Amino acid sequence: MIPVQRDWDALAPRLAREPRLALDFESDGFHHYKERLSLVQIAAPGQAWILDPLAVKDVSALGAILANPGIVKVLHGSDYDVRTLDRAWGFRIKGLRDTATATQLLHPELMGLGRAIETYLGIKLPKLVRLQRSDWSRRPIPADALEYAVLDVAHSLALDDLLMAKLKELGRDGWLAEECALMESIRYEPPPPPEEACFGSKGAFDLEPRALAIFRELWMVRERSAEQVDRPPFKVISAEALLAIARDPDVDGDKIPNANWRWLDAMRGEIIAAVQRGRAAEPIIHPSRLKRRPSPWTPEGRTRWQVLHAVRVAKAAELGIAPSTLWPTRSLEALCIDPERLEPELSGQSEFSVRRWQRELLAGPLRAAWGTALSSGT
Repeated sequence: MIPVQRDWDALAPRLAREPRLALDFESDGFHHYKERLSLVQIAAPGQAWILDPLAVKDVSALGAILANPGIVKVLHGSDYDVRTLDRAWGFRIKGLRDTATATQLLHPELMGLGRAIETYLGIKLPKLVRLQRSDWSRRPIPADALEYAVLDVAHSLALDDLLMAKLKELGRDGWLAEECALMESIRYEPPPPPEEACFGSKGAFDLEPRALAIFRELWMVRERSAEQVDRPPFKVISAEALLAIARDPDVDGDKIPNANWRWLDAMRGEIIAAVQRGRAAEPIIHPSRLKRRPSPWTPEGRTRWQVLHAVRVAKAAELGIAPSTLWPTRSLEALCIDPERLEPELSGQSEFSVRRWQRELLAGPLRAAWGTALSSGT
């Protein structure tokens, strides 16, 4: 069994000498109201460690290693991890190499770590939902969960070797470097407060203003209850159940989907009070309805899209990558809607983060097709 390290200062000098490390991070947000970073898996060639961030008060040694650009950090699908490290400790990763992005630049159908390892290394990782959804803040961590967790880094360095060899063979290693440098700049953005987050729930947009006011009151009851019992709100009661009550507070119980009857019975008084507050409050128009604008698309713009989209699809097929990987869809849409954006988009001076490697590959073909697109759209 992989031992759990609780003294990072003793391990840090060993890790700091490695030119390359594989890392993965586990949080407990599936089980608790406030998510905590609960486990750190690290692998060097021939050895792996599991670190316990809940047992260590000073994690600065790990932060120094992550910030050292001289040590390559191999992660898979690192955007969540980058945000989590920023949220939890304000840490930054330098020297990032993301194997999910690497596979996207080679075989877009192999985005999952398990599929990539199976394809490139011939190793089939177990898919155990029970362990995938472990409460990583639980102590002691069960032995089978520890063994499962370390699999996320055990083969990552070997996978990185093969992916980098293939990328260099195709001249695409620079693409990966540019993508990973951009991923290093990702920062955590706090979610909206609960009284606003309710508007993002699926189905809330379709509620009538009065029902939306009731739904927000019910949402806040669920939020307070979730915090009190330290559980994620969706595990207290589903948003679908709250939507059903908001639409019709007198709804028959058997018509409430995904209902947690124990909670509904225990909270009956607060639910009735929430419905009364919602009925007495000002009706709420969904914020997205207030922001709705007429579609910017014109027949000319759609014709330009057909021409330029076809160019992107053809080039992506030639390279064997996804069209959206080759060029951001929002960028292509922007220049089709507004022809004045051609230069900003093709020169990378836009808000859509068009990369240098993307411009080198597609700016020329887009320019060549632009005359046809413009004349077809007039």
